[in-house]
Amino acid sequence: MTMRPLLEIFRNYVMARPEPVVAKWFDGFDWNLEERKLPALPLDPIRHLPGVISHAGSNEQALTMAFVEAGPDLNWRRSYTPEDFGQYFFDNYAHVELIGTKGHFASEKIAAGLVLYGPHIDYPNHWHVAEEIYIPMTGNGEWSSDNQPHQNRAAGEFIFHTTNMPHAIRCGETPMLALWAWRGGDLAQKGNY
Repeated sequence: MTMRPLLEIFRNYVMARPEPVVAKWFDGFDWNLEERKLPALPLDPIRHLPGVISHAGSNEQALTMAFVEAGPDLNWRRSYTPEDFGQYFFDNYAHVELIGTKGHFASEKIAAGLVLYGPHIDYPNHWHVAEEIYIPMTGNGEWSSDNQPHQNRAAGEFIFHTTNMPHAIRCGETPMLALWAWRGGDLAQKGNY
């Protein structure tokens, strides 16, 4: 099954963003990427996908629905083991690299996709060399950047982390879906904590 329709919806969403950082990263980016035939890997956390639909922002609906519909056919991954943040975190967290060094579409310049967190996930402070963009598709999470207090973030709100900036995420009663993108450094690096 081709993931090109999903890539097109992802591209349309990203290219409609007004932030200068997004323009800097993606203006001139060659979206004609080689598609890898990755096996479907529907990890257990995708059971939370139906729960994100009602919490998606209006501008985030199309991308959220596309990921929910494609969910069972995507190559879901985890960066951490139960030894990192516990069994509950491991059982309720997964991400898809749509674009990147290991993603459905090959790129050495940018890694990007979506991440799914189940209810009550507490993703503690972590950091990495790559710069990072986060855009919550759902407005039901709290985010901390640069050791500042957690803040509620609305669906569609832009979050940017510079190189090695500590950041953390907490989810409330419902699952959360967020777009992520990395640029610079090792695009396959596991976060330090």
